[in-house]
Amino acid sequence: MKLVCPPYIAKRKDSLAFQLFSYMTAIVISILLVQVLVEQALIKAMLKVPESIKVEMLDLADQANQLIEYGDMDELADWANAQRFYLFVLDQEQKPLTHRMMHPHFEFKLKFKRDLDQQLEGRVSRPIISIPLEQNNSLMIQLPHQLHPAHDFIYYFSILKVVIAVVILALFSWLLARRLQQPLDRLREASKKLSNGDFNVSVVNELKSNTREFNELAQDFDHMTIEIHSLAKKQRRLIRDVSHELRTPLARQNLVLHLLRKRVGDSEQHLVTQMEQQANELNHLIDEILQFSRLENARYDSELKWRDLAELLVPQIERCKFDLKASQSLTFDSLASQTKAQCDDTLVLRCLNNLVTNAIKYAGETATIEVSLTNKLTDKHRYLALTIADNGAGIHPDKLQDIFDPFTRLDVSRDKKRGGYGLGLAIVKESMRMMGGQAIASNRSNGGLAVTLLFKQ
Repeated sequence: MKLVCPPYIAKRKDSLAFQLFSYMTAIVISILLVQVLVEQALIKAMLKVPESIKVEMLDLADQANQLIEYGDMDELADWANAQRFYLFVLDQEQKPLTHRMMHPHFEFKLKFKRDLDQQLEGRVSRPIISIPLEQNNSLMIQLPHQLHPAHDFIYYFSILKVVIAVVILALFSWLLARRLQQPLDRLREASKKLSNGDFNVSVVNELKSNTREFNELAQDFDHMTIEIHSLAKKQRRLIRDVSHELRTPLARQNLVLHLLRKRVGDSEQHLVTQMEQQANELNHLIDEILQFSRLENARYDSELKWRDLAELLVPQIERCKFDLKASQSLTFDSLASQTKAQCDDTLVLRCLNNLVTNAIKYAGETATIEVSLTNKLTDKHRYLALTIADNGAGIHPDKLQDIFDPFTRLDVSRDKKRGGYGLGLAIVKESMRMMGGQAIASNRSNGGLAVTLLFKQ
């Protein structure tokens, strides 16, 4: 016969609340069952006359045999009165050998006498222990309640309950954590992929959870991914379209300026020159916007290859020296034992050009620019570090993380009159992300800014 769950339970059994209730029910029942089983085992193992008391009682039995053999009943009575146990020596008819008066309750309990090795009751009492003597006599000893092994059971049982509860709770907590941790780990991995621009991730397919709340969260996550992807595509399309549309009037403007230069007099030539410079800056800005947009759109299209960065950088650094001002210097030094890393040649050279150009512009008229390669080992990865450092004014520590954001302009350390629109370092950061590395900016201890590019090895 097949059991059918009630409709309400069948509907709710995949909910997190039902699963947690099931786990807690299993925990409580397990604690109670284990506690009962362990208590029963403890009772069987410990509900016996303690070994030290047993030895003492057997010694009393030997003494009683000796006194009976001497036949002095008065001395036997005095001996019995002197013991710390309430005891009597009885004959085969269960009558006292001496004239001592037996307490009625003791006499009644003789019906329930126990052997020395017999198991005692699970409650604190004063049982009668029977030890056989010579001549069919027997020694009846009443065990004091303070010596009863059950007297300490309340402490044992209390400790036992705590230990059992802790062990079972720890076990079920571990099982529950694993059951909840797995979907959470998958959600975290999916969120990492989304943050890296992978909009093809499907959390519902990767989650594989039997919990309704997690599945609903995964569906909401996928819906959010679709919306973000749509907004990102619209934003990139807008930037690309606007940039392309600006090129047409710029081309016309350049043509007009070229014709205008031939028609104006010498006194107005500087005005035409200024207009051409502004047009060139705008054209350069459009180029950077398009480049930044292409980097975001081609995040997964680049092909990384193992490349010797020292060989790649040296020729480009020599070309960058032509852009130096009269009192500026540019040096390169490789301290790395291993200079090969996974990278894209075009992106590496663009990062180098952007960082060196920034240093030339903003580090001062007498700037010393140092380019270096070193190996860096972290807890998780081994990196090849490319550092471009200058001895300029540096950047305020609160602004170090902002310089990689698009269109960031820092008035203190970046003079707007020197050109630039805050896309150079954003392109550097996006390029490093495409190559699986990262860009880190820091102020040098002796003054100046250092930007380190970490390439995985």
